[in-house]
Amino acid sequence: MNILRLQILVLIERLRKVTAVADELGMKQPTVSFHMKKLEEEWGMPLFEMKTGKVMLTESGKLLYQYAEGIDRLYREAQERFASYRRQGKHQFVIGCTDAASSVLFSGNWYRLAEEASTLQINLITDQTNRLLEQLHTGKLDLIVFGDSPLYERELQGCQSELLLEDRLSLFTTKSHPLLDAQQGGTASSYLLQGQSYVKLADPSIEEAVSSWFAKEQLKLSSPLSTDRIDLALNAVRAGSLLALLPSSAALPLSGGILRLPLPGQQQSWKLVAAWRSDYWNPVQQQRMVALLKELPKLQKTADSK
Repeated sequence: MNILRLQILVLIERLRKVTAVADELGMKQPTVSFHMKKLEEEWGMPLFEMKTGKVMLTESGKLLYQYAEGIDRLYREAQERFASYRRQGKHQFVIGCTDAASSVLFSGNWYRLAEEASTLQINLITDQTNRLLEQLHTGKLDLIVFGDSPLYERELQGCQSELLLEDRLSLFTTKSHPLLDAQQGGTASSYLLQGQSYVKLADPSIEEAVSSWFAKEQLKLSSPLSTDRIDLALNAVRAGSLLALLPSSAALPLSGGILRLPLPGQQQSWKLVAAWRSDYWNPVQQQRMVALLKELPKLQKTADSK
C-alpha cells in the first residue's frame, strides 16, 4: 500500500483536476497520472473517470475513498504528533473536554501543576461531547473529559471510562436579585424559586441533573436564555435578573458579585468522567494521566491555600 497514492485519490475527490492535485502536492502532472494508474492496477479496478472535463471517482473509487480518507487523516495526525515531539522533546497528549469540564477541572493554575507532574506536552481543546466522542474514536484525541450521561452509552462502546469527581449543583445568583430580598437564613426555599427565570447551560449532563432536581422538588422555572459556556451563563446572572444552576466548583473563584447558594431540598449531584479508547497504544501512560486529572482539584486547593 502506498500512502501517497491514497492521498492522491483523496485529493482527486476534493479538487477534481489532476493539475490541481499536482500543485497541491508540489509534483508534476505526469507523476500524479502515473500514480493514479498504478493505484488502479494495484486494486484491479477502474477508480477514476472523466466527466465534463473533471476527474471523478467511480463507484469503486468512492468505496476506496472511504478508507483512504481515514488513512490519510491518521497519517497526517501522526506527522503532526512526531513534528511536535521533535520540536518540544515531549510526546503530545491531546485532551478534549466540554466547557463545563474545563471550568471545573482546568481552572486556576492547573497547567503548571500538570506540567510539573507530567513528562508530556499537553494540548487541551474544548468542544461539545458528541463531537469529542467522534474525535476520540478517530484517534485525534487521546482522552476526553465530560459530564456523565446515559445518552453516551452507545458512543462509549469500545472505550474505557473512569469517574474523576462528583460535584453538587448549586444556585448562582447576585445580591441584587429579588430572590435574595425574600429569602431568609441564606438559603432560598423551593417555593421562592417557583416561576423564577434561569439561564440554561446546554450541556446534556447538567440539563439532566437540573431536570432531575426540578422533578424531585416539583419546580418549574422558565429559561429565556441558553448557552453552552459557563462564563456566558454567569455574565447573564451578573445582569441581576437570571439565576443559574451549575456544578458548585464551576465558577471558582467567584467574582463580579456572584453568590453561590446551596440548592434547597434534596441535593443533586453531577459526575465528571474521563474516557479513552480501549485499544489506546500506551495504557500505562493513559492511567497516569487519569490519576493526574483526579489529583488536580486537590493540588489546586493545596496551591491556593499557600
